[in-house]
Amino acid sequence: MTNAGATWVDEQVVTDNGLVSSRKPDDLPAFCAKIVEEFAEGRR
Repeated sequence: MTNAGATWVDEQVVTDNGLVSSRKPDDLPAFCAKIVEEFAEGRR
């Protein structure tokens, strides 16, 4: 990913303009909580 210009960070959850991503299955609780938060905010 870094070769393609992405910035990689070692965090449970990362949000960029409404796109939510995480590192691994162990981060699923934090990922799900952030997804719910993003949905509650609505459209950007």
